[in-house]
Amino acid sequence: MTDGRAVGRSDGRRGIALLIAVVALSALGVISLTGLALARAESRAGLAAVARIQARAAAEAVLAEALLGWPVASTPSTPGAEVLLAQLSVPGPAQAEVRLRALGGPIYALEASGQRVSLAGELLGAARLELLVRLDPPDSGGTIRPRPYPRGWRALP
Repeated sequence: MTDGRAVGRSDGRRGIALLIAVVALSALGVISLTGLALARAESRAGLAAVARIQARAAAEAVLAEALLGWPVASTPSTPGAEVLLAQLSVPGPAQAEVRLRALGGPIYALEASGQRVSLAGELLGAARLELLVRLDPPDSGGTIRPRPYPRGWRALP
């Protein structure tokens, strides 16, 4: 009789060891899948941050181009009127444009917007900037060269 009980106990131990091994492997699998999901989410967040930075860089570049000046004919005269001054495409691919809006008197707003799109054409990141400028009379070549108004840069929501 003792031989039968010893064999029974050893079979029970093997069954419990198998159960513990299956539970341990399942736990390791869940931990691995969670780690992969977190890494993928971090990768997406990093790519989105890079896309926003590229869009902002494009917006700043087109704004800097507009600050070089433009012809008098491109300046809106009615408050609230706006005109597209420049467009820019930079490697990445990112596109940007700057618009000039008359606010009244010599004060104008340069509003730049940049977008970073995927190769499929979907929007990955965007940025908008606004710079208040004061316009002085045109130079001898008929070019308006704006001066930043003291309120400075402003990121738009």
